[in-house]
Amino acid sequence: KSPFYDENKYLTFESDHGGWNNIRMAMETVLVMAHAMGRTLVLPPEESMYLLTKDSHKHKTEFTYNDFFHLDSIHDEYPGINIISMKEYLTRVAMTGQ
Repeated sequence: KSPFYDENKYLTFESDHGGWNNIRMAMETVLVMAHAMGRTLVLPPEESMYLLTKDSHKHKTEFTYNDFFHLDSIHDEYPGINIISMKEYLTRVAMTGQ
């Protein structure tokens, strides 16, 4: 765990609107930042991702980071990395006025 760990502090971010490699690198970076700062990482809501909407009539077009990364495994393997959805963050924190 980070010496700055505080489960009541959060790190939010917006997805990179570039290609897949930019999205992947941004996710890796934000995971490391959240761990180093001891913050709970708040994932953006489900959204369309550049270049993944082609042939939208054949497959889903909106994704979350859980669709691409094993975030539960990361949370289980590395103490101090807490990851929640934006919906959970809004319910737990924002709507309570904290």
